[in-house]
Amino acid sequence: MVLAIDNSNVNLQELTIHAPVVKVTLLEDRAMVQRRGKANFTTGLWRIKVSKVTPVLSDKSLRAELDDSLDKVNDVRSRRRMLLAKEEQPEELQAALTEYEELIREFEYLRENRLHHEYSFGQFSKILLKALEEIPEDAVWGQLDPMSWRSQFETLFQQLRTFRGEILKNYHEQENLAETINGLIKKIETLAHPGWIYTADIEADLTITSEGEKELIFEYLVPNALWRPAHQARLLMEDNPTVEFRSDACVWQNTGEDWNDVELVFSTARGSLGTEPPLLEDDVLYIKEKSSEIVVQIRDEIVQNTGLSGDGSIELPGVDDGGEIRNLQGHEKATIPSDGCPYRVTLFSFSTSAEIEYVLMPEVTPMVVLKTEQDNKAYHPILAGPVDLIRSSEFIGMTSILFVAPGERFALGWGPDPAIQVQRTQGQQRKQNNLTRWNSVITTVKLFLSNLGNEVREIKTTERIPVSEIEEVYVEVLTDQTTYGIQADENGFCNWVFTLEPYSQLRATLVYKVDAAPEVKGF
Repeated sequence: MVLAIDNSNVNLQELTIHAPVVKVTLLEDRAMVQRRGKANFTTGLWRIKVSKVTPVLSDKSLRAELDDSLDKVNDVRSRRRMLLAKEEQPEELQAALTEYEELIREFEYLRENRLHHEYSFGQFSKILLKALEEIPEDAVWGQLDPMSWRSQFETLFQQLRTFRGEILKNYHEQENLAETINGLIKKIETLAHPGWIYTADIEADLTITSEGEKELIFEYLVPNALWRPAHQARLLMEDNPTVEFRSDACVWQNTGEDWNDVELVFSTARGSLGTEPPLLEDDVLYIKEKSSEIVVQIRDEIVQNTGLSGDGSIELPGVDDGGEIRNLQGHEKATIPSDGCPYRVTLFSFSTSAEIEYVLMPEVTPMVVLKTEQDNKAYHPILAGPVDLIRSSEFIGMTSILFVAPGERFALGWGPDPAIQVQRTQGQQRKQNNLTRWNSVITTVKLFLSNLGNEVREIKTTERIPVSEIEEVYVEVLTDQTTYGIQADENGFCNWVFTLEPYSQLRATLVYKVDAAPEVKGF
């Protein structure tokens, strides 16, 4: 049943108010926009209108609210319409046409200039070729003058280099000018042929029970807006090394309306995941006879860690919040135009002392990397994302970081140390025991480190060996042939701490053996 209300005898008052965007809550792939507007009302029925709202807003999410609980919002809706864009501006169009003519003349001048230099380059090339052909003839007639030849050839080559430089210069100038002309042509077409603009308005029907100034709040969801964490770390190498860490939110939005001087809230809620359970399917079990052969293969396992302690989870493709929804407030109000470009908004920052060490993983890369370990001194977690690295005042590159809880210790890599040179070689030797028929592979890894700098370096070096998961394969480090008799940990990592004096060299060796039973295949 539909209840119809006859408003023909009701005095409905209409008003258009200014309700700018004051707050935006950004999610992983959308945004909740809040607008606020004030007006003086008398008692009765009112129809309030807010103009020039983004047409991509979600109608289902649109809601309105009055600050006075005695008043009532009867209905709120959006109305979309097509508007003809403003007509061409004769002055702006004429200025664009004048600029176009000037650019065309400049382009033609550059083209003629380039053709002239190309012609001159060709003529001087012919003169050079003729001069080279005359040298043998002069030599036959005894007219040997090396100094004169050298002077002539230097002049010719100099002229050729000058013409070639001018040709390249004119060519690049023509390319840049052509891009400018194409952009100006599009502008002229836009000014000469106005298009249509798709816009929307918000309408709200109110029942006002008391007079006075009241505030009206509108909220709605919009697509084409997202955010991702982005960080910046600055290392100060002083007597007490410190790291200044700043966490930002990188924002993109192309919703059709600019957010000017708005309060930004960044949420890690993932509404796009949905709440529906998965469909159940049959899981069929099969019986298969166990093979007498054991097939083995080598695979790489990633040891997941958050910070420097605890087991981490696999990194999500979106915003990783550690499993708990968080709302992070922007440090200050910001302006985000609707242009699809990235803008960074500061969330929080802190300064912490850092422990410095030099690490080497030669199997991954033959470089010694500067590494720092520091604590998260912020009250908020550091979300997974890219990190811009700055040493003192110099940008040196980028790295990435996983989720770091408040107070947790985490590490950052600051690039290779150019003073340390590393060389790694690896060899294998296979043999079989004639009695047990067990197969063995002995692997020898040799490292050569050289310190070309004038400072002492303590280098934490890590090599790895395979880790067996079955009894038929046994792995051991041959400590008598390995430098310092190092043993591997449960993950197969062998760790040394080498000290290199200035302008010194060091050699290290790791030898390990892998034994496999006769029935093991793929070894």
